Amino acid sequence: MINVNDFDFDILKNSNLQTVTTRNRDNQYIEYYNAPFAFDIETSSFYDGENKRACMYIFMFALNGNYIYGRTWEDFDFTLNKLREVLQLNEYRRIIIYIHNLGYEFQFLIGHERFKDVFARNARHPIKCTMNDCFDLKCSLMLSGMSLAKTAEDLTSVKIQKLTGDLDYKLLRTWKTPLTKEEFGYCEHDVKILHYFILEEMAKNDNDITKIPLTKTGYVRKYCQNYIKKHTYYPKYREKIKKIAPVNKDLFCLLHKSFMGGYTHANYMYVGMVLENVASIDFTSSYPSVMIRKKYPMQPFTKVHIKNLTDFRYCIKNYPCVFEVELTNVVAKKCNHILSRSKCSVCDNAIVDNGRIVSADRIFTYFTDIDFKDFEEFYSYEHLSIGKFYTSSYGYLPKQIIECALKFYNDKTTLKGVAGKEVEYLVGKGMLNSLFGMCVTNPVNDDIVFDGKEWNTEKKDISEALQENYIKNKKQVLVYQWGVWITAWARHELFKGILEINEDVIYCDTDSIKFLNYENYENWINEYNKNCINEINKALTYYEIDLNLAKPKTIKGIKKPLGVWDFEGIYKKFKTLGAKRYAYEENEKFNITVSGLNKKRAVPYIVATLQPFEFFDNEMYIPKEYTGKNTLTYINEPYKIMVKDYQGNYAEVEENTYIHMEEQDYNMSLSEQFIHYLMCGTNFGSGAKEHTLFEKSQELATNFWECDYNEK
Repeated sequence: MINVNDFDFDILKNSNLQTVTTRNRDNQYIEYYNAPFAFDIETSSFYDGENKRACMYIFMFALNGNYIYGRTWEDFDFTLNKLREVLQLNEYRRIIIYIHNLGYEFQFLIGHERFKDVFARNARHPIKCTMNDCFDLKCSLMLSGMSLAKTAEDLTSVKIQKLTGDLDYKLLRTWKTPLTKEEFGYCEHDVKILHYFILEEMAKNDNDITKIPLTKTGYVRKYCQNYIKKHTYYPKYREKIKKIAPVNKDLFCLLHKSFMGGYTHANYMYVGMVLENVASIDFTSSYPSVMIRKKYPMQPFTKVHIKNLTDFRYCIKNYPCVFEVELTNVVAKKCNHILSRSKCSVCDNAIVDNGRIVSADRIFTYFTDIDFKDFEEFYSYEHLSIGKFYTSSYGYLPKQIIECALKFYNDKTTLKGVAGKEVEYLVGKGMLNSLFGMCVTNPVNDDIVFDGKEWNTEKKDISEALQENYIKNKKQVLVYQWGVWITAWARHELFKGILEINEDVIYCDTDSIKFLNYENYENWINEYNKNCINEINKALTYYEIDLNLAKPKTIKGIKKPLGVWDFEGIYKKFKTLGAKRYAYEENEKFNITVSGLNKKRAVPYIVATLQPFEFFDNEMYIPKEYTGKNTLTYINEPYKIMVKDYQGNYAEVEENTYIHMEEQDYNMSLSEQFIHYLMCGTNFGSGAKEHTLFEKSQELATNFWECDYNEK
């Protein structure tokens, strides 16, 4: 790695760099150098009295295979000026520079450079932007969807791993701190990984850097769009999409409120208990499976006035429905509670089990027909009132989307471990994992605007956004309701297992169940798998698709049917403290899954206590050096101070904008409401009026009731 002041930038000019041309949104032609460029910085965070500070002490560039570094922002400006001069960059001739987690570097850069065309889905997390008119910065984290270390592991053209242990972030360094050979190597390694990553991404996109999508989901969207265009009369397909698209504001809002993700919850009966011989089963590609075998709203939604209970029952039995509902005297019938408190606009006098409703005097919520049928399996209620109610007609997803899902699943299954097919395997795996995300993309996200210093949110006009996305966007091949129904069907299939296993269920997470007494349910699992295969065969037969595509073989010749329950094994010991909080012993090794806690760092600390399952409990405390958790503070106020580094060297450091990052400890803390329920609410469904864990919610401003009837 060469210092910027010693690097001959003319090497870039003499390396026969090729260019590609594309058009921007204003229909202007922009020329880009078709070569990989990457950037990274290393920083130190520290305290100045009680003030949080941070400073950049080294930056690195990968310039088409050349690796350079600088130590100051003056070096950085010098580098940009030399690139602009040598490559003759301007507003219409640019380079694309990839940064892993662009949001971090961006916070430091905005204090020094000019930015425009900042695109972000969340404040402080830009996906792309233009710096000083000629440098387009893009986030490689959004493209890979993985950490830099994991991105390195998945490279196929080279064997390179992110170095660890050579750069102690706790040591305060400045631009004057001497760096060791190992530390320089660590810094260079990070931009080398990005160099090879971008080369591989270019190879997937006709060796054209401008064709690389912004995000991982962009790949599957692009593939499906092209596949549909190739295998249909596309104008007719687009007319179908425009016809069924939820462009009505009320309908879309109702669909959006009805959308729920995966079911993740612990059975309160076992919270805090150390259990032995706990089985684990999970679905083989749950979301792609239900996309193929289940039916979806395939006609325009129509608003329906429900006259009586007979009307209501007929609709939810025969049609896809989405609706508002008020329910009174809701009481759980099972020990597993599926209705989320957060999905209820009104929830009076409720008992809540770690975010899930056990009982309530009254709730107001939103359902699809599938969700309501599941709700009735798990709850009883006294009175039901329907508000807005829409229906459509069921049908299979378009054949081309099903064929795309099957291709991705086949590539993931058949190419795993096959020499020479590493790229195809990773592409198929990534496509399969991103398929659902493409289907449920929200077309009405707020605009996140950066004004040069601050982030602001601009609300979109919902009706205009829906028209723009579905009617004017000629590339749109999906509708939002399909994504809503995908998760509903996936939960429905999971709930079948929960209903069958019932009190032996310990823990569930989206597509998996941990439970006791596996031998009691083995026959049911086998029968479920047969029915699943039959459902898939029926769908494929309808479209005259080869049935073998849903049961590809691995490299060892083992069939892997899509959508079936897969037995993962038996945990010797298992303990859960709630959603995303469990510990287990497998193959004589203790391990944990805890949201926000780095298991590689936390597990050795827990194991050192000698009684890890006892230590893993409420109020478990992990010191900050073992958590892997960091607190980030974004600061826009400039400073200029004298600092002494860890070696005793003094340097004047300054930043205009920066991020202070420090390690954070972890305290396992069950909510008081959850503890109260565990202590007082063990007779689920009783005592609803004795224990009020939520204050009475405010009424909705509008009275939605269109009908009123009782159901016992």
